[in-house]
Amino acid sequence: MRQTILRRGCYAGYVLLYFFFFFTMAAFNSVLSVYLTGAGKTAAEMSFIVSAASLFSLAVVPAAGFLCDRTVRPRLVSGLLLAAAGVMAVVFSQTGQVWALFLLNGLIMSCLNAVMPVCERLAGACRYRYGTLRVWGTFGYAAGAQAAGVAIQSFPPAALFVWVFFSALLAAAGFAVAENPGDASLPPDRKREPIRLSAFLRNPSFLLFALITLLFCSCAGTNVVYCPLLLSELGLSTGAVGTVLSVSTLMEIPLILFSHKFMDRFSGKALIIGNCLLALTQYTTYGLSQNLIVSAATLLLLKAVTSTLFVMLMLKMVRNLAPPELTTTGLSLINSISSLGAIALQNLSGILVDRHGVRFLYLVMSGIILFTLLTAAPLKAENREKVFG
Repeated sequence: MRQTILRRGCYAGYVLLYFFFFFTMAAFNSVLSVYLTGAGKTAAEMSFIVSAASLFSLAVVPAAGFLCDRTVRPRLVSGLLLAAAGVMAVVFSQTGQVWALFLLNGLIMSCLNAVMPVCERLAGACRYRYGTLRVWGTFGYAAGAQAAGVAIQSFPPAALFVWVFFSALLAAAGFAVAENPGDASLPPDRKREPIRLSAFLRNPSFLLFALITLLFCSCAGTNVVYCPLLLSELGLSTGAVGTVLSVSTLMEIPLILFSHKFMDRFSGKALIIGNCLLALTQYTTYGLSQNLIVSAATLLLLKAVTSTLFVMLMLKMVRNLAPPELTTTGLSLINSISSLGAIALQNLSGILVDRHGVRFLYLVMSGIILFTLLTAAPLKAENREKVFG
């Protein structure tokens, strides 16, 4: 039994990786806004601290992706990034200065964001079907969000960040057992080409998708920060907010498990348009409704679904638009570009919330998503690769 559990490429190793990586992400980030405002930070200070994740990710995520493709050792790079994030999370819990929190949050979240493309590439390239692996990430994120809400409400805040530390180490252990996604990305008879980033600049469809990613993910990232505050303002306790976020994550399970039924069947443009319509419904409801039940139900049904669908879209589009040997680099660039819009919007959001309230912010985000819909109209991308089967 011991040899089976520790065998390279075994399913248990992937369960360990995906569950605890997404647990780490949720435990640190899902109620961070509540933690910071509870520590006495204003909405503007909180937005400034949270925006560091996007700013640092602009440099760390593509650099880590390039390093993964260049060294062909993505598991080692990802494991080291996770260990570093875990250690810094403990330091974060002992810090109160705004600039220190800004620096630490930027480093922690950029490390975690840099690991995400490797997780997605691995799920789309290994022997197991995408949905049977990523579903464990859903369970991990749900558990992490619930644990974060309970920890903030019932324990000293430092307890939350200790959980982040140990879960990051367990995720790193999962990478040690998993197969290298680089081994599966190239046909056996194809020689590895020199890495040339100019390949992306010469691809109009890739550049247009990058713009769509920038617009959509700036809103999605801001939604992660402000939806807990929206529910809190409507009268929900911190523990209950964690529960709602946890349950909402479970709504993506059917989407992930049945991804092989529709993600390779429909075009990228059709999926982007459909997802934007769902996001538009979500943000407009938050902006116009003052009813807790309506807002909570909308969050339960749409928040995780729209975010997860776009993550899968990123994998689909990069696999169909980028050369196979540049998959991790392409995913990292797209993830980094998604951070660019979030930097401006998250800092602007603090000012908008302080002056006009959180519901006005969501109306602004609705306008951005409407513009994203128009931007997607000329997108062209063939389904030349089966990714989710």
